[in-house]
Amino acid sequence: MLLFYAISFICGESITEGLILRHCPAVSEILFLWWAQWLIAIGLFAIWLFVFALPFDGYYVPTWKLIAGFVFVRFLIFDVVWNLVRGVKWNYYGNKLYDRIMASLGSFGWFLKAIWGIVGTCFLMGIN
Repeated sequence: MLLFYAISFICGESITEGLILRHCPAVSEILFLWWAQWLIAIGLFAIWLFVFALPFDGYYVPTWKLIAGFVFVRFLIFDVVWNLVRGVKWNYYGNKLYDRIMASLGSFGWFLKAIWGIVGTCFLMGIN
């Protein structure tokens, strides 16, 4: 259930950001300044952590695994969903530092995303 909530929050954020960037570029310039985008991401993570993850009664998962699992799953799916909603290729990389690093890694970068995504999925499912 934690994995479902995490994917829901991550996809909700990426779909919203992609739609705003695609249809309202003027709004996106204001809303997605560097600090504002991080503030939105941290706020959504805090809601997920304190409302859904920590009070979850199904099983005990250490807090560090919740945080790492969320970050790793976000690393895996955010860019792909965001690119698809924006209307560009699913593996498109832009000009930001992160994008340049991932583009220079090539297919190894996608391999890292897959591995860390699997690790994050295992953390959120409570698999040790």
